[in-house]
Amino acid sequence: MSRKNVASTPKTIQNVFVLLLLSLFACLSTFLVTIGAQLYRSTVDSAERNNTGRIMTAVVRSAIWAEDGGNVMVEKLDKWGITALTVVEEYDDETNYKRLFAYEGSLLETYTGDDLEFDPKYGEPLCELKEFEPELNGNVLTVHLKAVDDSENTIRMTLRAGGADK
Repeated sequence: MSRKNVASTPKTIQNVFVLLLLSLFACLSTFLVTIGAQLYRSTVDSAERNNTGRIMTAVVRSAIWAEDGGNVMVEKLDKWGITALTVVEEYDDETNYKRLFAYEGSLLETYTGDDLEFDPKYGEPLCELKEFEPELNGNVLTVHLKAVDDSENTIRMTLRAGGADK
């Protein structure tokens, strides 16, 4: 009987060692997968924040540059509590107004003429935006933007072709 005990002891130690190695491998694999998932999540969140900022500023810049030929002014629309960046275009005997403004969590754009009264609910949404604060000093336009995630950006542009109202 003593031979069986001595013979089974090395086999038992070998089995325990293999089991410990497998357990260690499983724990380390789980740890690495968890760390990798956290790094991936933080990378995706960072990329999303950067994309939001880039999209927000690109939309504003391109909307302004597209209509840079008219008179640009900052308009306070107290009825709705809105500050709008307005580009005034005159064709023949008609005056058209392109307005960029933030309303109900979005950056909106409207086109109206003299015959239509401005109403922000008819604006075309361009992107999500919490705050839009334009300032005009001569031909230098400064726009302070605040995204829905509370990140802030400032755009400074020199109006190229249009005549800014002073």
